[in-house]
Amino acid sequence: MKAERIPTSSSSSFEFLDYQAQGKSSSTANPDLRVTHNSFWSYCGPLLTKGEDLPSNFQEWTSAVLSDSLLPQLIPFLEFVNEVLRDHGLDHYWLTIRATKATAEFDKPRWHTDDMFFGARGGGLRAMPEEDSGDRTLDLQTDWKLCTTLLGPSTMFIPTKYQAEARKKQRSTRKALTTDHDCTSIRCIACAATSDAVREQLSTDLRPMGAVQATLGECAFFRIGQEKGAVHSEPCMSNGDRIFVNVVPGKKDELQNLLAKWGMSFPRSWWIAPNVSRGREASLWKY
Repeated sequence: MKAERIPTSSSSSFEFLDYQAQGKSSSTANPDLRVTHNSFWSYCGPLLTKGEDLPSNFQEWTSAVLSDSLLPQLIPFLEFVNEVLRDHGLDHYWLTIRATKATAEFDKPRWHTDDMFFGARGGGLRAMPEEDSGDRTLDLQTDWKLCTTLLGPSTMFIPTKYQAEARKKQRSTRKALTTDHDCTSIRCIACAATSDAVREQLSTDLRPMGAVQATLGECAFFRIGQEKGAVHSEPCMSNGDRIFVNVVPGKKDELQNLLAKWGMSFPRSWWIAPNVSRGREASLWKY
């Protein structure tokens, strides 16, 4: 992994990288791979260096929600991710694989930037986005993440030349549409209403900017945070299933402390699939 391939300037919020460039595997899609149940599998811990490192409940999850093995597509990506993290002096991550059946939910884009994961105000994957102060020191190890799509369409990104403009528009739209209220729940109705209104407005305002997507065998390396983060959205998924992989790098103590906030041990792997039998769901906290 060459250092110059990693976005470093503030003007470069994302880059598509070919993780199969070394020719270790084919970039041909598996025609037999389908999603049978909406679900996700998560792992938080040291780097997984080979298939044998995967927790036993990974196989349990794939058997329950996919029509075929995911390993031929997943392992080349994990090998690449491991190289990138080691180049940055990191050896732990939060890995999430989300399997989604065809849906019209994202026919309208959900343009957004990801919040800082380990910031003082952050709370992990469910943290509400807040504006970053440009003059403060962030208490996090990384301000970037990686993602790829193993089945279906890739994540959409606003083209690089429009990223700064898109972030500015996102901030002004959120400021204009946010209402003052006491937010005491992660399922706050007022916050949800604001989010829907912002999504509606941005889907119109950012449409002229267009969108770009990684191709099969590529992943996205992108910035997070409201000031320099890449503006992106889930793609339209009306035409087929999707398997998406999200990687949040971090130090061991950062990830361990985050799980501890939720009363979870470390390392950890779990999966949730609402439409499978209760017997399978009962094992979702096993590592």
